[in-house]
Amino acid sequence: MLKTAYLLCAALLMTSPNLNAETTESITQEQLDIRIPVVDMQDFYNPEKQAQFINTLYKALTEIGFFAVRNTGVDRKVITEAYAQAELFFKKDPEFKNKSFVKELKGQRGFVPGETAKGNKAKDCKEFYLVGRDLSDEQLKQQGLLPNVWPDQSGFKEALTTLYSELEKYVIPLQEAIVMTINQNASRKIAPDAFHQMTQKGDTLLRALYYPALTQEQIGRLEHPLFWAAEHTDIDLLAILPFATEKGLQVELNGQWLNVVVPEDAFVVNAGDMLKNLTNGLFVSARHRVQAQEPDKDRFSMVLFVHPIDSTRLDPLPACIEQTGGVQKFATGTRQEFLWERLLELNIAPMLLEPYSKTGHTERQLQYGKESPQVVQLLIDRQLASDELLQALESRK
Repeated sequence: MLKTAYLLCAALLMTSPNLNAETTESITQEQLDIRIPVVDMQDFYNPEKQAQFINTLYKALTEIGFFAVRNTGVDRKVITEAYAQAELFFKKDPEFKNKSFVKELKGQRGFVPGETAKGNKAKDCKEFYLVGRDLSDEQLKQQGLLPNVWPDQSGFKEALTTLYSELEKYVIPLQEAIVMTINQNASRKIAPDAFHQMTQKGDTLLRALYYPALTQEQIGRLEHPLFWAAEHTDIDLLAILPFATEKGLQVELNGQWLNVVVPEDAFVVNAGDMLKNLTNGLFVSARHRVQAQEPDKDRFSMVLFVHPIDSTRLDPLPACIEQTGGVQKFATGTRQEFLWERLLELNIAPMLLEPYSKTGHTERQLQYGKESPQVVQLLIDRQLASDELLQALESRK
């Protein structure tokens, strides 16, 4: 259901704004709120209500790519304690925070002072901290994962690892529910634990985010607005967002940016590009952004990015191909190949270009018109483009 609302033209991320006469001075256009579909996990476990739960989830994933979930089983106290520790960290001076910034980890662990969204030149107005599974050195080596980086702040590690663990537990039934949405219309069904098998040892990441308060002048810039997080899609399978401390999340639907409105106690979940590829486009990986809508208010949020194991095949599933016209529309490839492509697009890890060029991933992407123009140009500029790639590009002219 949509209702009319007004919104400031500036940065971006969570629910609908209540604007007064003062804030309307910066309004340039009328925009809408979208009350994204809401499901209740108690209904998933209830045989009498499960079918309606699955139908609502299917509609959300195929039409919007976003939905809200109530009664996840994650203790609210665990979330609030993680927020409290995150705020303590982000409010410390840069010298303290930068002790947890390890440049060699390419923004995959520890403190990151900022990033630029794919396709954008200006940096987002945010800082974040990334945490993976807290494993022993031997386990990290066996699973090919990076070690966590911890600040000298009492309670920080405990709070974030506890939240990580609780969110990961919730991911298991959520992924089972998503499999059911695929199988309900498929003749070639996939295993109920298929997604869990992909992700239980994957590089799932918890990101604690800090969006510094912007002034009225900053959020009122019309020609070049500042964004907390510029428009983008997520590369992962799923992103799970417990409630944020301020509104601002927006999703693009039919060319219109809409404020995401959910119940205060609900999580927001959105599909990522890897899930879109796996489902042959059956599920939507919606563009979204975070926009500051009121001046002088900091915003904090938590996001769990659910990732498969590097070697996981993300080839479109037959169960999804049959539901999308019976024709494969997306390329084959592993999680590592898709991730490398994104890291190269963001200029985070240029050293990956040569090994990536040998995978044949761009050539496969090109067959379906899904190649990254940035990565193609990098391959050409560095003289790493294969003859197959160059010939395919030439044939398009």
